[in-house]
Amino acid sequence: MRLLHRSGVCALALLAGTAALQFEPAVVPDLVVGSDGRHLSVGAVRVPLWSAALAQTPETFSLENVRFGFGSATYEAKRIDLAGVTSSRADIEALLSSSSSQPFAERLAKVSARQISIPELRVRQTIGPETQETTHRNVVLTDIVQGRIGQASAETTGAAISDSRTTFSVSYGRMTVSDVDLPTFTRLYETKASDASAPLARIHGAFSIDDINLVDKDGASIKVARIEGRDFMGRPTKDSWAGTTELFAQLGAKDDLSADEEARFVSVLAEFLTAFDIGHVEASGFELKDVSEGSTGRIRRLAYTAATGSQPADARAEGFEVADKNGAVRIETLSLTGFSIKPTLEALKSTSPEALRELDPTAMRALLPTLGTLRVAGIDIDTLNKDEGRKPDRVKATVREFEFTADQPFKAVPTNIRLGFRNLAMALPAESQEDGIKDLIALGYQNLDLSFMLAASWNEVTSELTLREVSAEGRDMGSVNLTGTLSNVSRDVFDPDTAVASVALVDAKAKSVDLTVQNAGLFERYLDKTAKEQKTTPESLRRTYGTAAAVAIPAIIGNSDQAKTLSQAIARFIAKPGRLTINAQAKDPNGLGVADLMTLTEPADALRKLNITAKVE
Repeated sequence: MRLLHRSGVCALALLAGTAALQFEPAVVPDLVVGSDGRHLSVGAVRVPLWSAALAQTPETFSLENVRFGFGSATYEAKRIDLAGVTSSRADIEALLSSSSSQPFAERLAKVSARQISIPELRVRQTIGPETQETTHRNVVLTDIVQGRIGQASAETTGAAISDSRTTFSVSYGRMTVSDVDLPTFTRLYETKASDASAPLARIHGAFSIDDINLVDKDGASIKVARIEGRDFMGRPTKDSWAGTTELFAQLGAKDDLSADEEARFVSVLAEFLTAFDIGHVEASGFELKDVSEGSTGRIRRLAYTAATGSQPADARAEGFEVADKNGAVRIETLSLTGFSIKPTLEALKSTSPEALRELDPTAMRALLPTLGTLRVAGIDIDTLNKDEGRKPDRVKATVREFEFTADQPFKAVPTNIRLGFRNLAMALPAESQEDGIKDLIALGYQNLDLSFMLAASWNEVTSELTLREVSAEGRDMGSVNLTGTLSNVSRDVFDPDTAVASVALVDAKAKSVDLTVQNAGLFERYLDKTAKEQKTTPESLRRTYGTAAAVAIPAIIGNSDQAKTLSQAIARFIAKPGRLTINAQAKDPNGLGVADLMTLTEPADALRKLNITAKVE
């Protein structure tokens, strides 16, 4: 019996000892740290009893009632659990020390752990009049090595954003982000940059957010199925990110800004916008709804890819649609490639706040961004036109593609231009009173299908401006195409001083011009309509117009060989409309300039300075 008694006592002692070792005493209560706009308070640091008793470096410990403030943001967590901690006890104590002289980023760089879990994290941030309160649930950080997080995730997130005018709520599904460099991220907020052009540092790798829902107090809502991206980059600003954010908050709280404050805000904003970039980000499955307006919208995909080496920056929207009770507008693809606002931001950064208030033409031109190429494809419009004073009518139109290119800038002026659209198609309103539309209907057209293109570029080496294309085309109408070359277009044409630019432009010389006219039905329709009005036949009109061209053109521009060549070609084209091609070359290899034309008294004199060829097919 005595043996059983002793065995029972030992067993109870073992159970009690095991329970005691699982107990987590508070080894550091009520910790408060604060400096340089940053504060940290911890209600208690709890470690397993055995670690506390033996003064060991704990592999597992918990922080309770944690509150961390940085700039205008405050983070709160009732409990943070750390497991698999491999950092030394001294490093952990230094992280939470109020007397450490090390920057916080350096202390974070000494933290390594297998996992950090936060059941609930609350964040409150104020920027100007706007306040954002966010709650993240089940936050888990894994594989932390020297402050760098292998992966961070949150199961769900809810946020409320409000200002003096409105309030809206946001919720997210699962969020993940990989390769988070926490020390580098912290340096952005606590470090003031000595060099505003320092290279961007990588803050984190890939990230994703699922099931985003945004609803405002009036019932308007936005849903996004998923946002994902990679490679967020950043560098410190002159006042640090914390200081810059605080400045935005101060200025945003004011109803009116002075001229100095406006200039300072623009300058600081420009610096901040150049202090970060992202390699790629895209969002898919947009759904927008406005209950009060009865309108809806969808975007299949939004994406942005930063410029890398020879690859230009690219932003695009795909599958865009807006609809209400009156109709809908759809765009299949909208893209902007090769754009850059860097010239604008760099100019703003290097211009003092005082100089921003009074910009001269040179400084204003330096603020121009590089547009690149804007393309809009698959435009489909079907809606009501409700112009005041008119009966509503249905507007239906489609555009296959619209393009605008403005790049290769010289002195901030684009030297490569391309502007045009293809297949603008629409039905002509039968009851329209517009003169041009009435005339087309009278010619028998019920629908229009038009295309237009203008393309030109300047070559600095040859000082030539090439008109690559000026064309217009209509289905069942015909087409016109013009090309040409101007020489002696010097760099001074792009001078900000308009007087200098004007003088330089006068020195430009035309070297060659090519014109092609293709008939595809417009001429015949015109003859039929005019013949009916004049009570004659189209063939009679054709002979009359052809004869008139052969006689009238030489009478106007002279009887030179060039005039005869031109008039005979036009007359043959009228007699049998097909394809007319005219080429004019300056006899002087340097071209024919404005100054040359100003000395001429008759049109015939100009023709004598040209070699003209023309043919009809």
